[in-house]
Amino acid sequence: MALLTAKTFSLQFNNKRRVNKPYYPRKALLCYQLTPQNGSTPTRGHLKNKKEDHAEIRFINKIKSMGLDETQCYQVTCYLTWSPCPSCAGELVDFIKAHRHLNLRIFASRLYYHWRPNYQEGLLLLCGSQVPVEVMGLPDSRGTCAGLLHRYIV
Repeated sequence: MALLTAKTFSLQFNNKRRVNKPYYPRKALLCYQLTPQNGSTPTRGHLKNKKEDHAEIRFINKIKSMGLDETQCYQVTCYLTWSPCPSCAGELVDFIKAHRHLNLRIFASRLYYHWRPNYQEGLLLLCGSQVPVEVMGLPDSRGTCAGLLHRYIV
């Protein structure tokens, strides 16, 4: 899988309130790291929205297609440019409940429609299902998380 360019990463994971000129579209991107608990090499990749599927749904399908050993535990960390919509939050919860060998953590650069009650409920559903969702602070999106995500950029 091709890596994100440094420019794409800094533009898309930037969580500034306002975007400076020249304006650019903010895309939905999901970077992930799947780490087996046995110490094997982590699997990394990134996905973006396609016409019919949000990045989170594509991520679920990607993990399902890997044929992971269900006797092995895995830590899965996702970095999202936008927090999940209510539908994707529900799909992620259903997926994690059906795959108890996966432990999922989510870091979002920005909250998506956070003022809408159904979006709030989706985030609460994730947290109530042992899927922590954390919002990256400005220093994180440039520093700490950028350091973690250097593996995803060229």
